[in-house]
Parts: sequence; structure tokens; C-alpha cells
Amino acid sequence: MAKEQRKEAAVARGEFGARLRSMREVFGLTQEELASRAGLSPNAVSALERGQRRRPYPHTVRALADALELSEEERAALLEAVPKRNKPAPSGSESAAPPASRLPRPVTSLVGREREVGQVVALISRPGTRLLTLTGIGGVGKTRLAEEAARGVEESFPDGMAFVGLASLSDPALFVPTVLRSLGQGEAEGRSPSEALIEHLREKWLLLVLDNFEQLLEAAPEVATLVEECPNLTVLVTSRAPLRVRGEQEYSVPPLALPASTRSPDEAAVAESSSGRLFLERARAVSPSFGITAENAAAVAAICWRLAGLPLALELAAAKVRLLDPAALLPRLDQALSTAWARDLPERQRTMRATLDWSYDLLDAPEQRLFRRLSAFVGGFSLEAAEAVSGDGTSGETLAHLGTLVEQSMVFVETGVSETRYGMLEPVRQYARAKLGESTEAADTLRSHNAHYLVLAEQGSSELWGPRQGEWLERLERENGNLRAAIA
Repeated sequence: MAKEQRKEAAVARGEFGARLRSMREVFGLTQEELASRAGLSPNAVSALERGQRRRPYPHTVRALADALELSEEERAALLEAVPKRNKPAPSGSESAAPPASRLPRPVTSLVGREREVGQVVALISRPGTRLLTLTGIGGVGKTRLAEEAARGVEESFPDGMAFVGLASLSDPALFVPTVLRSLGQGEAEGRSPSEALIEHLREKWLLLVLDNFEQLLEAAPEVATLVEECPNLTVLVTSRAPLRVRGEQEYSVPPLALPASTRSPDEAAVAESSSGRLFLERARAVSPSFGITAENAAAVAAICWRLAGLPLALELAAAKVRLLDPAALLPRLDQALSTAWARDLPERQRTMRATLDWSYDLLDAPEQRLFRRLSAFVGGFSLEAAEAVSGDGTSGETLAHLGTLVEQSMVFVETGVSETRYGMLEPVRQYARAKLGESTEAADTLRSHNAHYLVLAEQGSSELWGPRQGEWLERLERENGNLRAAIA
């Protein structure tokens, strides 16, 4: 009874958390249900109701009001319950000042990532997730996804968020000092930088975003130690390769969804696909009158497919709409991807080649050689086929190097019913093919590719008349692109 009286008194005093809880209970929702409707995490709703976060941001209040379907009068009452800036905090309560977010503020909108943002927010909010790594090839949009997801969980971290860009670093020994400086801390006398960082973060409920970690993978144990020693710290990492430490949760960032077809597609269907939407929005930034029409829909869809839904590649291509219509742009995509786009972007992101150079340079010489040689394949390949063109001494070496390429997001894996296959996104394959052309091994690689598929074709010609006809028809269909390339 006393508990109910205290709750009623809190509502009467207009405390935000108590009023929110009362409204939620009236509508018969759990905290998890309200969080899902409002696009927040359950931890954020819990922190608001318990008074741990007393001053939610206006957009958070609006999201809660929309989720509860409040009337105008109820909305006003909920908003009125948020303490004003000049209103002193009740005695004994924590400071009501909102934590400062150090996240970059992008000047363009994030397009086509609603599902991925929701998935990453859910992973960060899940109990037990302390270290989440977003992996993917350069240009797939890991940083923007991390920024947007971090904003989606900001209410769950009373001590705020910190964003640390690591792209300029190449020495793992500089990782910890750089994070310390980003947090406004200097190295304490008598303590190592690692000890000073742990001491600073040990009691903080904070989200630490580490961007572009791939060239500092030797510092991964430092991240693991931070997570272990700081129980309320959550670390969100973007990297082209996972950290491979205990407790890490990996999320592979996919390219944007493609239009369903490139053959006479409906213009609305192209514009509604994630890659089509991004192309349209970025094209309108340089040519406001641009639109996807019945005349250019097929060309726009083909551009999206050729660029494999990679956001950076799509943005580079869309910037050329000022000069070329989609049909004229399609055969000139290689030129579009090699031309600098925005002057305010880092050098490594101004062209697609610069972005892929960044990943290529992280490989050692045998891995670079295999990467170049794999460009001979069209439409994917098996491990056996990779071994045939690799030039490696043993099959074990090929598998190890292929594993590194997969881990570095330069090759993807498709696990099927009959066999595991590998492949490259088309812009990545074109880059690798250019690298192969610059080397002295192109002729030898193509001869090995042809020889492998000649053997396959000869074997298939007899198997097609045997009891495994169906299996071989499927196999030859999978290898259609490679067989055509070998014939050519």
C-alpha cells in the first residue's frame, strides 16, 4: 500500500519517470514492448522510469508519446514532467545534466539502413553484449551504421558516449594514449597509459565507439582488458576484420539491398530498394531535377547491381549524374569510381580505389597474390578452384590465405547444401583484376583457370549421361560464369 502511495505521490509531483511508468501501465505494455514501439532499448526505458535519466531528449519524449499514442493533452503533460534546465535537481539525486555525446554529426542522411540499425541497437542492448564489432569491406558504411546505432542507445548510458577515430594511427602502441586524449585525460604519473584508462573508465556507464580498428589489430588485447576491467563499459568497434578476442560479438555489415531485377524494372521498385534510394537521394544533391523514370529505371538498377550495393560506390557514381544520365554513366562506372568526389572526405574515401588500396595494403605478400589471382573467377568459386589458381605451395597455405581474405571482408562465403563457395563483390573483383593486370602473373593465372574448367567440362560431358545428371546440371549452372570466361 505504501509503495502505491509513493508512486501516486511521484505522479502527482510530476516526476517524469513516474508519469511515464503510469502511462505505460495504463496501456498494458511492458518496458520491452514500449521500447520496441519507440525505437529505444529496454535499458533506456528502465533508466527513465527509475529516474536514473531525468532529462530525456525531446526526440525521445516524442518517440515515447507516439508509441503510447497519447492525446495532445497527455503529450503536454509528459513533456511538462521533464525537468527544465534551470530547475535544481532534488537533493541526493545525481546531476541531471545530459552527458555530452562526442559522436560526429553527419551532414547527409543515412539511407536504407533501418533494418541494420535496429539489429545493431538490439545487439548493444542485449544483456551480456560488452564488445560488438561491425565488420565489412571498405565503403560498405560501417562508420555511419555505428554512429546511428549509438544514437539509438544513448539513453542507456548515463555517462554518455565517446567516439574515437583511429584511421590516422598505424602503431598499435598509440591506441591507448589516443583513447585517453579523446576522453580528455592525460597520462598519470606513476601509472601506465593502460592503468590510467582503466581507472578513468572503471566506474563509468559509457559507450566507447572505436572507428577503423583494422590496422591496430595487435592492440585487440587492450580492448579485451578494458571490457574485462570496466564492468559498465560497452565497446562498439568498426573494423574490416574482427578483433578475435573472447567475448566479442561480430556483426557483418551487408551491402544495401538491390532492385529485384535489371530487366524492364518498375521505376517505383527501383526507387524503393535501399541501393536505388541512396542513388536517387545523392543524385538529387547534385541535380535536383533528377528522378527515376520508366526510361532510366533499368540503367539505375544495372548501376546498383554492378556496384553490388556498396554505399560509397553508389555515392561516387551518383555524383556524376550532374554530367551523365544513367544510361551513359553505366559503361563509364570505372571512371566514376576513380574520380574524387567530396573534398571534405578523408583521402582514403575519395575514390573506390583509394578505399580498396587501404584494405589491400593491410595484407601480406602471399595474401595479396591470392587476392589478385581470385579475380579470374566470375560468379564465385570453390576451394578446389581457388587452389588451382593460387600459386601457393600447398592446399593448406591456400586455405589459410583465403581465410584471411574472408576475415578482412575482401572475399565472402556462401554456405550451400552441396558445397561452400566463395566470391567477391563486383567492385572488389574489378579492383583485384586491375591489380592482376599490373602484375607479371596474369597469363599464368588465366591458364590455370582455363585448365581447371577444361577438366570440369570434360568430366561433366560424361556425367551428364549418368545417374548423377541432376547433380551435374546444377554444378555446371553454378559454374556458368567461369565456363564462359574460360571459353572466352
